[in-house]
Amino acid sequence: MNIVFIHGHRATAQSFNFLSSKLSRHKHIYLEYNSDNGFYANHQDMLRKIDGIDDIFLVAHSLGGIHALHLAEELQSRILGAVTISTPYGGSEAAEVLAYMMPFNKVFQDIRPKGAPIVNSLQFEPPCAWTNIVSVKGHSPFMATANDGVVTLASMRQRDDMRLVEIESNHYEVLLNEDTVATIRKAIREIENDPVRPGAALPRNLARLDMNQAAS
Repeated sequence: MNIVFIHGHRATAQSFNFLSSKLSRHKHIYLEYNSDNGFYANHQDMLRKIDGIDDIFLVAHSLGGIHALHLAEELQSRILGAVTISTPYGGSEAAEVLAYMMPFNKVFQDIRPKGAPIVNSLQFEPPCAWTNIVSVKGHSPFMATANDGVVTLASMRQRDDMRLVEIESNHYEVLLNEDTVATIRKAIREIENDPVRPGAALPRNLARLDMNQAAS
């Protein structure tokens, strides 16, 4: 199994130092990108970087989770499973306003709710078992609704076709959280223990798992 890590906007592969240290049994691949290049240019670059690689398990943070879903839509059976963390599946309302003020900013155009990467991703069904970690702490008063300091909880909870695990952490510290490690390990174990259907997709509207289930 190849664990492919995809970081968030303005981050680097170093953001996964803690998680990767806890997942040392598998080969690690890091997909780095610059959001200023535009989502789809980065998407094509990622496809080139993992060309010929099979048995992929995706671990992605924030905007990286949107990239993960787009990659899975294209690669299908080459993806065994995925865990996305603090991902704005519904886009960013703040980016909608900022995109109006700065229309040439590719990042704001991409991550607003009406941006093509967000709208298109809502049409994709995960081709494999997919866990969506929602970070529920770190509320910023500068955002109108409940958030983790960066992404609203509503945006993170947008999908109903993924296993949802809520973790008591903010947008950044969730990558340093032992519950995040436990959730990823559980997802990997399920694949390793089910060789007949390693990429079996979860049914839509799956009931939410609490952290006791996720860490068991």
